[in-house]
Amino acid sequence: MSSKIIEFSMQTGWEWFVQLLALGLIIFILAKLLFKPVSEFLEKRQAMIAAEVNDATNAKKDAEGLKKDYQAKLTNIEAEANEILKEARAKALAREEEIIRAAREEAEVIKTKAFKDIELEKERVQAEMKAEMIEVASLMASKFVAASMDENKQNELVDEMIKEMGDVQWLR
Repeated sequence: MSSKIIEFSMQTGWEWFVQLLALGLIIFILAKLLFKPVSEFLEKRQAMIAAEVNDATNAKKDAEGLKKDYQAKLTNIEAEANEILKEARAKALAREEEIIRAAREEAEVIKTKAFKDIELEKERVQAEMKAEMIEVASLMASKFVAASMDENKQNELVDEMIKEMGDVQWLR
């Protein structure tokens, strides 16, 4: 036995050749059996990852679009709310004016009716006064006829009747 660590002999060269040939054969067999399925798996995996990245990008774009739409709608909602409030105020003012106009018309109708009632009452009082005057005149005439008196006596009777009636103002 020799004490060398590596010995370069023909046998060692041959062993190395056989081992390299076996290694090459194993690599060739593995390449034929495993390379195609592994590369297909990797391609599928790469395509799946690319699709997921693409989907994520599209989802992000959609989300940004929805966010912009949402923000636009929020600003539009504020504008619409202001417009609705403006219209409601306008309607309320119109309604208020309508109510005031109707109240004024009703007050005018009541006022007109009150004046008519006053006129009717005035006419009724005048008619009563005329009736009383006729009655007083008939009483006076009957007293004049019954007493057959002279002018002095008649003047006294007229003065007496006027005193009995008090301060009567004749309505026209």
